[in-house]
Amino acid sequence: MDFRKSIDGLAALVELGINVAMFAPVLFVFLSSHHNRVKILYWQRNGFFFWLKRL
Repeated sequence: MDFRKSIDGLAALVELGINVAMFAPVLFVFLSSHHNRVKILYWQRNGFFFWLKRL
């Protein structure tokens, strides 16, 4: 996965690649290839939560 993707790119990746409704109550977790960054995407009622953490 290209770790430069942000909210829209990750949401498209989830909908097209994982076959899960983007608005399901699920945390989508993406880990960088070097395992030093994690991105978490979550939908709540009216918008996305997007977390990025550098480990």
